[in-house]
Amino acid sequence: MHFQDVVQYQKERLRDPWTRIPMFILGCAILLGVLPMIAASPSRSNPGTWMVLGLAAISLPLLVLWLSPAPWLWTGGRASHAPLLRGVVQSALFNSAILLAILAIYTAITFLSHLEDSWVRAAGSMFSNLMIWGPAAMLAGYFITLYERTHYAKEETERRLREAQWVLLRGQLSPHVLFNALNGLAELVHIDPAAAEKGLLDLSDLYRALLAHGSRPLAPLSDERTLVSRYLGVESMRLGNRLRVHWEWDEHFDALALPPFLVQPLVENALKHGIAPHPMGGDLRIGLHQEGGDLVIRVANTGKALPAVMGQGVGRANLEARLGLAFGHKAKTRLFAELDWTIAEIRVDLEEIRRKA
Repeated sequence: MHFQDVVQYQKERLRDPWTRIPMFILGCAILLGVLPMIAASPSRSNPGTWMVLGLAAISLPLLVLWLSPAPWLWTGGRASHAPLLRGVVQSALFNSAILLAILAIYTAITFLSHLEDSWVRAAGSMFSNLMIWGPAAMLAGYFITLYERTHYAKEETERRLREAQWVLLRGQLSPHVLFNALNGLAELVHIDPAAAEKGLLDLSDLYRALLAHGSRPLAPLSDERTLVSRYLGVESMRLGNRLRVHWEWDEHFDALALPPFLVQPLVENALKHGIAPHPMGGDLRIGLHQEGGDLVIRVANTGKALPAVMGQGVGRANLEARLGLAFGHKAKTRLFAELDWTIAEIRVDLEEIRRKA
């Protein structure tokens, strides 16, 4: 790491609760250890006593848990941490400077507050403690750096793997949607060439929207609805009056950010397997609402019965893979029949959605 990278990394560590909480605990431990000494001191009523106490309780945890990893991080290059020999040298120099600064402050406060009979003796006592705190800070910095960099490398590897999976899944989806739409318009060319031409222009707009919508890991549900509306506009050119769409969408949840292409694959599956094959077409209901602690997305269609739509297409398999990446076991999909309706459903824990966002 370069110097500015070390500074930025140290700032981020200070915002991390796993750094602040141990610092607080160690500060409390030091406070409890110093209190008996203060109680036994003749100068316990002196305000300077509490200044020294505060200095010890704050500076030492900072030294061990925040400052001590810094010399192990500085490499001047792309390496994540210094090799052992360089780290030992840098840590010895760095910790000596920090501890001497604390010694100077401690000595000055001791002298000004008259906490000891001789401030020189206090300084000597503090200097002897440097022989303990110096190596301790060096070892602490080494092990903290080793743990954090190993943890960071693991998280970075997992993040890159997830990004690669997202890219692969998005790459599957957009051509898949385009392929199915072109197949539908090819049929329309022989029936209504003018409508087919308009459908191709609409498809061009739809595909631009698909590329923009799929470029983000998370997108507002309002954008998803807009995309599905465009998709249905293209499909209606082919299906005409055989497609009857009903929205049951609670706009209260439009601002929630979820992975893109959650509703569109379900709509596509309903049209392809349920409505399009039926001579009379069918009704399509698209719903978004809350049930208990879950956000529920539901796409229902009449037309062909459930056994004909049980196949796992690219769109649906892609959808389940992306939900698993984003929410794990907090997201569930279901396909079932209810009277004359075939229903595809997604349930995601609302708290998990808000946490991910």
